[in-house]
Amino acid sequence: MTEASGALADKLLSEGERTLAFFHALSADAWAQAVYGEGAAWTVAQALEHLVIAEVTLLRVLRDVAAGGPGAPPEIDIDRFNAQRTGSLQADPAGLMDAFRAGRQRIADFTRGLDEAQLARHGRHPAMGDSALGDMIKMIHLHASMHVRDIRRQLG
Repeated sequence: MTEASGALADKLLSEGERTLAFFHALSADAWAQAVYGEGAAWTVAQALEHLVIAEVTLLRVLRDVAAGGPGAPPEIDIDRFNAQRTGSLQADPAGLMDAFRAGRQRIADFTRGLDEAQLARHGRHPAMGDSALGDMIKMIHLHASMHVRDIRRQLG
């Protein structure tokens, strides 16, 4: 573990806990509220499910880039991927929160094992395109924060 990889892992975990605190505080009714009305029409529960699926999938991309691979396939259509996958877990809110915590822990554990050369290695991120591995990892908590912000706005 390097200082940089340790700091990234710590940030992933602390931001993950902030994300979970937000979801834990939601009322039972809030989980069924629509968040996005255009494009991907998701409920709050589906937005969290999307985060779970995205992080599980992204861990495979991160591992590939760390090992010297290209990352995400160039032909990936992120909107189609999200539309096809979201709704597939069929988990209740507690199950989604448990899955989010476990997935975030796996990414943090992976991140702790990276060296400086791996963090600087470039590959294809599904949404950002060509990016350094360290930047891909930073985007993980920013992605979750973006969806939490959208949910807050929608719920008022």
